[in-house]
Amino acid sequence: MDLQYLLWLQGLRESLSGALDGFFLLVSQLGKAELPMAVTLIVYWCFSREVGQRLLFCLNGSDLFNNVLKLSCCVYRPWVREAAIHPVEKALSTATGYSFPSGHSSKAGAFFGSLGIAGKKRRWVPWVCGVVILLVMFSRNYLGVHTPQDVLTGAAVGLLSAFLLPCLLRWTEKGQNRDLLAAGIGTALCALSVWYVLAKSYPADLAADGSLLVDPVTMQKDFFLSAGAVLGMLEGWLLEGRKVRFTTDCGWGVKLLRLLFGLLIGFGGFYTLLRHWLQNALGTNFGALLGVALAMFYLVGLHPMLFTWVEKKFRHGTAAGAKG
Repeated sequence: MDLQYLLWLQGLRESLSGALDGFFLLVSQLGKAELPMAVTLIVYWCFSREVGQRLLFCLNGSDLFNNVLKLSCCVYRPWVREAAIHPVEKALSTATGYSFPSGHSSKAGAFFGSLGIAGKKRRWVPWVCGVVILLVMFSRNYLGVHTPQDVLTGAAVGLLSAFLLPCLLRWTEKGQNRDLLAAGIGTALCALSVWYVLAKSYPADLAADGSLLVDPVTMQKDFFLSAGAVLGMLEGWLLEGRKVRFTTDCGWGVKLLRLLFGLLIGFGGFYTLLRHWLQNALGTNFGALLGVALAMFYLVGLHPMLFTWVEKKFRHGTAAGAKG
Protein backbone atom coordinates (compact mmCIF):
# COMPACT_ATOMS: atom_id res chain seq x y z
CA MET A 1 0.00 0.00 0.00
CA ASP A 2 2.77 2.47 0.92
CA LEU A 3 4.65 1.89 -2.34
CA GLN A 4 1.42 2.11 -4.35
CA TYR A 5 0.80 5.52 -2.77
CA LEU A 6 4.26 6.68 -3.90
CA LEU A 7 3.59 5.39 -7.40
CA TRP A 8 0.31 7.35 -7.44
CA LEU A 9 2.17 10.50 -6.39
CA GLN A 10 4.78 9.80 -9.05
CA GLY A 11 2.01 9.67 -11.66
CA LEU A 12 0.71 12.99 -10.33
CA ARG A 13 4.19 14.53 -10.63
CA GLU A 14 4.49 13.30 -14.19
CA SER A 15 1.04 14.61 -15.13
CA LEU A 16 2.08 18.05 -13.83
CA SER A 17 5.39 17.83 -15.73
CA GLY A 18 7.29 18.49 -12.50
CA ALA A 19 5.62 21.88 -11.94
CA LEU A 20 5.52 21.42 -8.16
CA ASP A 21 8.90 19.71 -7.77
CA GLY A 22 10.74 22.95 -7.01
CA PHE A 23 8.22 23.96 -4.36
CA PHE A 24 8.42 20.66 -2.52
CA LEU A 25 12.23 20.58 -2.80
CA LEU A 26 12.21 23.97 -1.08
CA VAL A 27 9.76 22.80 1.59
CA SER A 28 11.91 19.74 2.19
CA GLN A 29 14.87 22.00 3.03
CA LEU A 30 13.00 23.09 6.18
CA GLY A 31 13.71 19.64 7.59
CA LYS A 32 17.37 19.55 6.56
CA ALA A 33 19.90 19.77 9.40
CA GLU A 34 21.63 23.02 8.47
CA LEU A 35 18.67 25.42 8.43
CA PRO A 36 17.04 24.43 11.77
CA MET A 37 20.48 24.36 13.43
CA ALA A 38 21.43 27.81 12.10
CA VAL A 39 18.13 29.30 13.34
CA THR A 40 18.59 27.52 16.69
CA LEU A 41 22.03 29.07 17.17
CA ILE A 42 20.72 32.52 16.26
CA VAL A 43 18.05 32.13 18.95
CA TYR A 44 20.58 30.73 21.45
CA TRP A 45 23.27 33.42 21.06
CA CYS A 46 21.12 36.45 20.33
CA PHE A 47 17.57 36.19 21.66
CA SER A 48 16.94 33.53 24.33
CA ARG A 49 19.58 31.28 25.89
CA GLU A 50 16.89 29.05 27.44
CA VAL A 51 14.80 28.58 24.28
CA GLY A 52 17.99 27.99 22.29
CA GLN A 53 19.06 25.25 24.69
CA ARG A 54 15.68 23.54 24.37
CA LEU A 55 15.93 23.65 20.58
CA LEU A 56 19.49 22.25 20.69
CA PHE A 57 18.50 19.33 22.90
CA CYS A 58 15.38 18.55 20.87
CA LEU A 59 17.09 18.71 17.47
CA ASN A 60 20.18 16.71 18.42
CA GLY A 61 18.42 14.25 20.72
CA SER A 62 15.70 13.38 18.21
CA ASP A 63 18.25 13.07 15.41
CA LEU A 64 20.35 10.57 17.36
CA PHE A 65 17.34 8.45 18.33
CA ASN A 66 16.02 8.58 14.77
CA ASN A 67 19.34 7.36 13.37
CA VAL A 68 19.56 4.52 15.91
CA LEU A 69 16.08 3.46 14.76
CA LYS A 70 17.19 3.63 11.13
CA LEU A 71 20.14 1.33 11.74
CA SER A 72 18.00 -1.01 13.85
CA CYS A 73 15.26 -1.45 11.25
CA CYS A 74 17.46 -1.26 8.10
CA VAL A 75 14.54 -0.51 5.77
CA TYR A 76 15.67 0.09 2.20
CA ARG A 77 14.68 3.23 0.32
CA PRO A 78 11.49 3.01 -1.80
CA TRP A 79 13.31 2.84 -5.15
CA VAL A 80 15.45 -0.03 -3.87
CA ARG A 81 12.34 -1.95 -2.84
CA GLU A 82 10.38 -1.11 -6.01
CA ALA A 83 12.24 -0.47 -9.28
CA ALA A 84 9.23 1.36 -10.76
CA ILE A 85 9.65 4.20 -8.26
CA HIS A 86 11.76 7.05 -9.64
CA PRO A 87 12.30 9.81 -7.06
CA VAL A 88 12.94 13.42 -8.05
CA GLU A 89 16.64 13.42 -8.91
CA LYS A 90 17.47 16.61 -7.00
CA ALA A 91 16.06 15.06 -3.81
CA LEU A 92 18.52 12.15 -3.86
CA SER A 93 21.39 14.18 -2.39
CA THR A 94 19.46 14.54 0.89
CA ALA A 95 18.09 10.97 0.89
CA THR A 96 20.97 9.45 2.85
CA GLY A 97 20.94 6.40 5.10
CA TYR A 98 18.16 3.85 5.38
CA SER A 99 14.57 4.92 4.84
CA PHE A 100 12.73 4.36 8.14
CA PRO A 101 12.14 6.71 9.95
CA SER A 102 12.46 9.95 7.98
CA GLY A 103 15.21 12.24 9.25
CA HIS A 104 13.71 15.35 7.66
CA SER A 105 10.35 14.67 9.32
CA SER A 106 12.06 14.04 12.66
CA LYS A 107 13.97 17.34 12.50
CA ALA A 108 10.84 19.21 11.42
CA GLY A 109 8.85 17.68 14.29
CA ALA A 110 11.55 18.50 16.84
CA PHE A 111 12.31 22.03 15.60
CA PHE A 112 8.87 23.33 14.66
CA GLY A 113 7.26 21.38 17.50
CA SER A 114 9.59 23.14 19.95
CA LEU A 115 8.87 26.52 18.34
CA GLY A 116 5.14 25.84 18.55
CA ILE A 117 5.40 25.03 22.26
CA ALA A 118 7.63 28.06 22.94
CA GLY A 119 5.22 30.38 21.11
CA LYS A 120 1.94 28.87 22.33
CA LYS A 121 0.84 32.16 23.94
CA ARG A 122 0.27 33.40 20.40
CA ARG A 123 -2.40 30.97 19.25
CA TRP A 124 -1.43 31.14 15.58
CA VAL A 125 2.18 29.99 16.18
CA PRO A 126 1.41 26.30 16.98
CA TRP A 127 -0.94 26.13 13.99
CA VAL A 128 1.67 27.52 11.58
CA CYS A 129 4.32 25.17 12.99
CA GLY A 130 1.95 22.22 12.63
CA VAL A 131 1.25 23.07 8.98
CA VAL A 132 4.99 23.30 8.27
CA ILE A 133 5.60 19.87 9.83
CA LEU A 134 2.84 18.35 7.68
CA LEU A 135 4.22 20.02 4.55
CA VAL A 136 7.73 18.67 5.21
CA MET A 137 6.30 15.20 5.78
CA PHE A 138 4.29 15.30 2.55
CA SER A 139 7.22 16.72 0.59
CA ARG A 140 9.29 13.60 1.35
CA ASN A 141 6.46 11.42 0.00
CA TYR A 142 5.87 13.64 -3.03
CA LEU A 143 9.56 13.62 -3.95
CA GLY A 144 9.53 9.82 -3.77
CA VAL A 145 12.23 9.38 -1.11
CA HIS A 146 10.11 8.20 1.86
CA THR A 147 6.96 6.17 2.51
CA PRO A 148 4.07 7.37 4.73
CA GLN A 149 5.30 5.09 7.54
CA ASP A 150 8.72 6.75 7.35
CA VAL A 151 7.43 10.29 7.72
CA LEU A 152 4.79 9.51 10.37
CA THR A 153 7.30 7.75 12.61
CA GLY A 154 9.96 10.40 12.01
CA ALA A 155 7.59 13.23 12.94
CA ALA A 156 6.47 11.30 16.04
CA VAL A 157 10.11 10.96 17.17
CA GLY A 158 10.65 14.70 16.70
CA LEU A 159 7.44 15.75 18.45
CA LEU A 160 8.06 13.38 21.35
CA SER A 161 11.50 14.94 21.78
CA ALA A 162 9.96 18.43 21.68
CA PHE A 163 7.71 17.53 24.62
CA LEU A 164 10.07 15.40 26.74
CA LEU A 165 13.57 16.86 26.44
CA PRO A 166 12.63 20.35 27.75
CA CYS A 167 11.34 18.54 30.86
CA LEU A 168 14.82 17.04 31.27
CA LEU A 169 16.40 20.48 31.04
CA ARG A 170 14.01 21.90 33.65
CA TRP A 171 14.81 18.93 35.92
CA THR A 172 18.55 19.64 35.73
CA GLU A 173 17.98 23.21 36.90
CA LYS A 174 16.22 22.17 40.12
CA GLY A 175 19.02 20.33 41.90
CA GLN A 176 22.75 20.43 42.49
CA ASN A 177 24.92 18.51 40.01
CA ARG A 178 21.92 17.27 38.06
CA ASP A 179 23.56 18.71 34.95
CA LEU A 180 26.58 16.46 35.54
CA LEU A 181 24.32 13.44 35.99
CA ALA A 182 22.33 14.20 32.81
CA ALA A 183 25.49 14.82 30.77
CA GLY A 184 27.10 11.65 32.13
CA ILE A 185 24.08 9.50 31.30
CA GLY A 186 23.80 11.11 27.86
CA THR A 187 27.48 10.49 27.13
CA ALA A 188 27.18 6.87 28.26
CA LEU A 189 24.12 6.36 26.05
CA CYS A 190 26.03 7.82 23.08
CA ALA A 191 28.93 5.43 23.72
CA LEU A 192 26.52 2.51 24.06
CA SER A 193 24.81 3.45 20.81
CA VAL A 194 28.17 3.59 18.99
CA TRP A 195 29.00 0.10 20.28
CA TYR A 196 25.57 -1.15 19.22
CA VAL A 197 25.82 0.30 15.72
CA LEU A 198 29.26 -1.25 15.19
CA ALA A 199 28.40 -4.63 16.74
CA LYS A 200 24.99 -5.35 15.17
CA SER A 201 24.49 -7.23 11.93
CA TYR A 202 23.18 -5.63 8.74
CA PRO A 203 21.42 -7.00 5.65
CA ALA A 204 23.83 -7.97 2.88
CA ASP A 205 21.50 -8.36 -0.11
CA LEU A 206 23.25 -8.45 -3.46
CA ALA A 207 22.37 -6.64 -6.67
CA ALA A 208 22.21 -8.41 -10.03
CA ASP A 209 25.91 -7.70 -10.68
CA GLY A 210 26.94 -9.30 -7.38
CA SER A 211 27.68 -6.05 -5.55
CA LEU A 212 26.06 -5.09 -2.25
CA LEU A 213 22.60 -3.66 -2.85
CA VAL A 214 23.15 -1.23 0.04
CA ASP A 215 26.51 -0.73 1.79
CA PRO A 216 25.86 -0.76 5.57
CA VAL A 217 29.00 1.28 6.33
CA THR A 218 27.73 4.11 4.13
CA MET A 219 24.37 3.92 5.90
CA GLN A 220 26.09 4.58 9.26
CA LYS A 221 27.46 8.04 8.47
CA ASP A 222 24.35 9.99 9.53
CA PHE A 223 24.38 8.16 12.86
CA PHE A 224 28.00 9.11 13.56
CA LEU A 225 27.23 12.75 12.71
CA SER A 226 24.31 12.78 15.15
CA ALA A 227 26.26 10.97 17.90
CA GLY A 228 29.06 13.53 17.58
CA ALA A 229 26.55 16.38 17.75
CA VAL A 230 25.04 15.06 20.99
CA LEU A 231 28.45 14.46 22.60
CA GLY A 232 29.72 17.94 21.70
CA MET A 233 26.46 19.57 22.74
CA LEU A 234 26.48 17.93 26.18
CA GLU A 235 30.06 18.98 26.95
CA GLY A 236 29.44 22.48 25.60
CA TRP A 237 26.24 22.74 27.64
CA LEU A 238 28.14 21.81 30.81
CA LEU A 239 30.87 24.36 30.09
CA GLU A 240 28.39 27.14 29.41
CA GLY A 241 26.16 26.33 32.39
CA ARG A 242 29.01 26.12 34.91
CA LYS A 243 31.47 28.73 33.66
CA VAL A 244 29.57 31.22 31.50
CA ARG A 245 25.77 31.58 31.78
CA PHE A 246 25.73 34.38 29.22
CA THR A 247 22.92 36.84 28.67
CA THR A 248 21.23 37.89 25.44
CA ASP A 249 20.51 41.34 26.87
CA CYS A 250 22.78 43.21 24.46
CA GLY A 251 22.62 45.56 21.49
CA TRP A 252 22.05 44.58 17.86
CA GLY A 253 25.66 45.25 16.96
CA VAL A 254 26.86 42.78 19.59
CA LYS A 255 24.29 40.19 18.47
CA LEU A 256 25.49 40.54 14.87
CA LEU A 257 29.14 40.03 15.87
CA ARG A 258 28.24 36.97 17.96
CA LEU A 259 26.41 35.52 14.98
CA LEU A 260 29.04 36.39 12.39
CA PHE A 261 32.03 34.94 14.24
CA GLY A 262 30.06 31.99 15.62
CA LEU A 263 28.89 30.80 12.23
CA LEU A 264 32.21 31.61 10.54
CA ILE A 265 34.37 29.73 13.05
CA GLY A 266 31.87 27.07 14.12
CA PHE A 267 30.47 26.11 10.72
CA GLY A 268 33.23 27.30 8.42
CA GLY A 269 36.21 26.29 10.54
CA PHE A 270 35.19 23.38 12.75
CA TYR A 271 32.24 21.78 10.95
CA THR A 272 33.52 22.12 7.39
CA LEU A 273 37.33 22.28 7.32
CA LEU A 274 38.26 20.39 10.50
CA ARG A 275 35.61 17.70 9.99
CA HIS A 276 36.75 16.96 6.45
CA TRP A 277 40.40 16.81 7.59
CA LEU A 278 39.47 14.40 10.40
CA GLN A 279 37.43 12.26 8.03
CA ASN A 280 40.46 11.92 5.77
CA ALA A 281 42.69 11.11 8.76
CA LEU A 282 40.40 8.83 10.80
CA GLY A 283 37.94 7.52 8.24
CA THR A 284 34.53 8.83 7.25
CA ASN A 285 32.54 7.70 10.28
CA PHE A 286 34.84 8.35 13.24
CA GLY A 287 36.23 11.48 11.60
CA ALA A 288 32.66 12.76 11.22
CA LEU A 289 31.88 11.94 14.87
CA LEU A 290 34.93 13.77 16.24
CA GLY A 291 34.66 16.70 13.85
CA VAL A 292 30.99 17.36 14.62
CA ALA A 293 31.60 16.88 18.37
CA LEU A 294 34.30 19.57 18.31
CA ALA A 295 32.14 21.88 16.20
CA MET A 296 29.15 21.50 18.52
CA PHE A 297 31.33 21.96 21.62
CA TYR A 298 32.55 25.25 20.16
CA LEU A 299 29.10 26.44 19.11
CA VAL A 300 27.34 25.62 22.39
CA GLY A 301 30.04 26.22 25.01
CA LEU A 302 33.30 27.71 23.81
CA HIS A 303 31.88 30.45 21.59
CA PRO A 304 29.66 31.84 24.40
CA MET A 305 32.68 31.77 26.72
CA LEU A 306 34.79 33.68 24.20
CA PHE A 307 32.23 36.32 23.28
CA THR A 308 31.33 36.88 26.95
CA TRP A 309 35.03 37.43 27.77
CA VAL A 310 35.56 39.78 24.80
CA GLU A 311 32.41 41.78 25.55
CA LYS A 312 33.38 42.13 29.22
CA LYS A 313 36.88 43.34 28.28
CA PHE A 314 35.40 45.83 25.81
CA ARG A 315 32.97 47.20 28.41
CA HIS A 316 35.74 47.61 30.99
CA GLY A 317 37.96 49.29 28.40
CA THR A 318 35.20 51.68 27.38
CA ALA A 319 34.42 52.49 31.04
CA ALA A 320 38.11 53.13 31.80
CA GLY A 321 38.41 55.37 28.75
CA ALA A 322 35.36 57.38 29.79
CA LYS A 323 36.82 57.93 33.28
CA GLY A 324 40.17 58.99 31.81
